[in-house]
Amino acid sequence: MKHLLERLNSGISNVLFLFLAAMVLLIFFQVVSRVIFGSSFPWIEELARYLMIWVTFLGASIAFKTGSHVGIDFFVQKFRPSVYKGILVAAFLATAAFLLILFVQGIHIVSQAMVQQSSALQVPMGYVYLVIPVSALFMIINLAAYTFPLTDHVESTEERGNV
Repeated sequence: MKHLLERLNSGISNVLFLFLAAMVLLIFFQVVSRVIFGSSFPWIEELARYLMIWVTFLGASIAFKTGSHVGIDFFVQKFRPSVYKGILVAAFLATAAFLLILFVQGIHIVSQAMVQQSSALQVPMGYVYLVIPVSALFMIINLAAYTFPLTDHVESTEERGNV
């Protein structure tokens, strides 16, 4: 199971790398064409924007793996280990509930947006919005795999080294 999860996250990281590289090349080409030819291609800006949206959401799912999301736990760590563990579980459940709502509503948005076309690329906007349920699913998977097991390693305040 862990091997499968690592392969999934590795694949997401590779997609992120490709999307970022494509964004850089597209924007570079856009700037060069604007300077040399005096005009630019409207589809480049639109494609770069959509790639940035995908990078943002997919990157957020990888952030669950690394624990890179912003969190303030200074005061929470001062509690007894049992209370601290309970707070971690409550935070996990609240986050999972939010991500589940994001997943379900994302599917709804994608189905509605398939009839709308982007202005320059003329592709269904549902493909742009597809990142919402896809990344929510990846976030749920990484949340369950990497965040929830942290409760097994809760130590007392003294053992954590807090003063």
